[in-house]
Amino acid sequence: MRLRIALLAGLVMASVVQFLHPFLPETAGLALSDVLIAVASGYAAVNYRSRARDTGNPPRIQLAFGCGAAACAAWSLSNVLFLLSVLGVSWAAAPAVVLSTVAAIGVPLAIVLAGPRLRGIAAARQLIDVAAVSGAFLALVGEFMPAGGGQTFSGYAVTIVVVLGVGAAVALVTLAGSVPGRRASAQQLLAFAALVQAVTLLVSVRNDVAGEPWYANGVGAGYVLGAFVMAASSRLAVSRPGVDGVERLVFSPWALLPYVPVATAVGVAAGRQLTDGELGPVLVWLLLSSFSLVLLRQFLTLITVGRLTVTLEQQREALAYQAHHDPLTGLLNRSAFDSRAAARLSAGYLEACAIIIDLDGFKPVNDTLGHAAGDDVLVTIGHRLTAELRGTDLVSRCGGDEFAILLIDAGPRAGILAERLLRRIAQPMIIQGHPVKVSASIGVAVTRRGERVGISALLRQADTAMYAAKAAGKSTVSRYESSAA
Repeated sequence: MRLRIALLAGLVMASVVQFLHPFLPETAGLALSDVLIAVASGYAAVNYRSRARDTGNPPRIQLAFGCGAAACAAWSLSNVLFLLSVLGVSWAAAPAVVLSTVAAIGVPLAIVLAGPRLRGIAAARQLIDVAAVSGAFLALVGEFMPAGGGQTFSGYAVTIVVVLGVGAAVALVTLAGSVPGRRASAQQLLAFAALVQAVTLLVSVRNDVAGEPWYANGVGAGYVLGAFVMAASSRLAVSRPGVDGVERLVFSPWALLPYVPVATAVGVAAGRQLTDGELGPVLVWLLLSSFSLVLLRQFLTLITVGRLTVTLEQQREALAYQAHHDPLTGLLNRSAFDSRAAARLSAGYLEACAIIIDLDGFKPVNDTLGHAAGDDVLVTIGHRLTAELRGTDLVSRCGGDEFAILLIDAGPRAGILAERLLRRIAQPMIIQGHPVKVSASIGVAVTRRGERVGISALLRQADTAMYAAKAAGKSTVSRYESSAA
């Protein structure tokens, strides 16, 4: 709420200044603008300096605030010197121009430092965006400058126009790369202030060429508004990347901002071609360069999207594996086992066999050697079970030290396999340098030909048989026998 009030107050103040300019002598109008800009930017410099000295911020953010403080201080002092120049101090104009250039360099530098540190393709794509937007901005300026213009502007056009053009490009790219949220950040408002200054300069070039008053077409308000926005930015925190930043950014219209000046430059050039029938060579090369950079950026974007697609597919496969497998043994978990077993039973196989295995002597391993050793035992047992089964058989760790197996169309092999698994599990193993031996109680349940039994019922039968094996003295195999049999 306070930010909105401050921005609204700045907009009202800038509008009032713009309204008053036609009624004031030129000297008074320039003095009024210089005073307001000097005060607002000086206020921003003080705030940024205080933020730069805050040790709670990371060093990179402190440096960003320091650059912001230096830029705002330079801008404030330059307007004080411009005021002196307006009042008749002849030597003040030259250092004022130098300080304005320093401010124009410091603002985009602060914006870059406040943003995330990019590497690789992301850094190259951002640099290409800045270059493309800079070319488009200079092409727009070039549409007005060849007409002649006043001497005052021409004196520092090469420096301030180019620097502000690059600053505008950095501002646009920063706004395009920011994630719109409920609260604005310092770098977003600082970028907006730089953009306001660049657009104001562009219009002032047009005024100078057309012979209109310097404040015409909103220029008088633009410089003041930029200063007030910068002052407001000095009170805000630097934004941090959010968890949902990527999705919100991809679908945000802000991502299209870097293309606006390129499209505008093309539109202006098309209008010039229709009216004059020719385009200057500088304009043509600037537009070609900007378009080439846009194409290169799209190529890098395709590479990035391709890499992201591969990464997302790998992550999807990893998540699917984690969702269906026991994280310790790599075997199917109970949920995946039940769903796959139910699908196979519903396919109408001739015969199905469920085997439940519960380890005997496993608890003493945990008690004497620790849970890490117990985990190693479970992993070893999982490997042994997998080695004895066919690729079409299902095996799962149901939880704790219990395992489940489903055999399809195994026939007489089911009983033989259960005995072999019993012997295989009982073989000694070396766990963390210690000899370990466990055994198992195994329950077997087999469906008869043509019998329709669900996986839950079949596993209950095998579980009943397993408890019968334990009751019989453990380390044995028991087969489920129904009362009907």
